Amino acid sequence: MASRSSEFDVIVVGAGVGGASFALALTHAHDLRVLVVDRHAGPGNINRGESLLPPVTRLLAEWGALDRVRAAGALTVTRMQFHHHHAGLLLDVPLTLPGVTDPYLVLPHPEIERVLIEAAAATSRVEMRYGRRVTRIIEDGGRVRGIVLDTPRGGEEEIRARLVVGADGAASTVRAALGIGLPRIPYAHALFIIDIDRPPGHPDVLRTELHPDGGILVVPGGNRLGLAALVHACDESLFRSGSPADKLARIAHRSPLLAGRRASPVGVHLYKLWRGHAPRYAARGAVLLGDAIHVINPVMAQGMTMAIEDAAALAHHVGPALACGAVNEHLDGPFAAYESERRPINAGVIRWSHWMSCGFALGGPGVDVLHRRLFGLANSPLGRVAQRMVWSRFATSPT
Repeated sequence: MASRSSEFDVIVVGAGVGGASFALALTHAHDLRVLVVDRHAGPGNINRGESLLPPVTRLLAEWGALDRVRAAGALTVTRMQFHHHHAGLLLDVPLTLPGVTDPYLVLPHPEIERVLIEAAAATSRVEMRYGRRVTRIIEDGGRVRGIVLDTPRGGEEEIRARLVVGADGAASTVRAALGIGLPRIPYAHALFIIDIDRPPGHPDVLRTELHPDGGILVVPGGNRLGLAALVHACDESLFRSGSPADKLARIAHRSPLLAGRRASPVGVHLYKLWRGHAPRYAARGAVLLGDAIHVINPVMAQGMTMAIEDAAALAHHVGPALACGAVNEHLDGPFAAYESERRPINAGVIRWSHWMSCGFALGGPGVDVLHRRLFGLANSPLGRVAQRMVWSRFATSPT
């Protein structure tokens, strides 16, 4: 027999960046009781997604969490460089548009999750429960009324609320229970993720290493650099075995930056890439956000931005109704407004990231020559217009 509880206004399934941001945004603005549940033992279960773009840092400042992010060791990054494996530096450009004062910050993903959860819990209106798996959702009258969790002793606990939010990633349990699919379009390349020790004097810049065998994205950290190296499908087997040092040696020829560097054994993995966009964001009184409704190619570092902006938009639309005592049946209008706002933005970012990733994945001697000529023209008047078009895509439109 399952025990029962109905002490919460909102249940959020998934304590990652999207779920934590929604709980924080909602309780920062409204006196609502929120339960966040997650099947993992604690925050920080993936080693990817370190960029907090200016639209996101603006939201974090509004929610009172930006100082926590800085205190956790976030680096401020103001420039992006493109390096050629033989020709050296091809382009050095600012990361923000003129007039934008919100910072571009970089922080390891586990720390971002931890900071957001702590900020949400500090409102005293958010309860966290880690290590709990949702076994099913509760429905009554064709509407989702709550969830059933497993318990440490093998039993079940029913928890009811006016709203259930699925922020539980691309393999979302909530989305599956609602019968909403997520089309999966795979890429013919992957990213090899590894950290190395940071060379002395290396600046706090984002860096792209260009090589005909595949580019490498370089993200600075405190005493390390995070690498994401492109791996074509035909070479993936080379990165599934061997030590981290062996795997690093397989990409060392792509950039002088890697010469003599040491590989960290933590978080090394091959990141299989795909994209998809769910046909609906809500059904039967429950709603989804983040990777539960969209997955993109990470080359443009937009995944966390999309999830956090989803969270902000959803809180903006459902928060006032919930604060006024609305029952679940009255939330379909806010759900529709949320999807109407976010769907075109998310679709545009998915599309733009796809085309950028296709360009990043091109290889061979011809592309090597093209890289040198293309980036050589980047500081011409036409090139500066193109830069502005590209950088503007690094900032979507938060509520």
